[in-house]
Amino acid sequence: MIDMDLDQVVIIFSPIFAVLIGFMVFSILRKRKRSAKSIYKLIDELEKKYIY
Repeated sequence: MIDMDLDQVVIIFSPIFAVLIGFMVFSILRKRKRSAKSIYKLIDELEKKYIY
């Protein structure tokens, strides 16, 4: 285990890093969609309350 080459380390840990990065990107995109949706909803509610 101590005599691992750099290639073996890359082969073992690269899928783990790929999954972590993909999960982080996916969660950030979901939060952005949700927050943008809530902002538009808030704007619509304010327009209805104060303009109409």
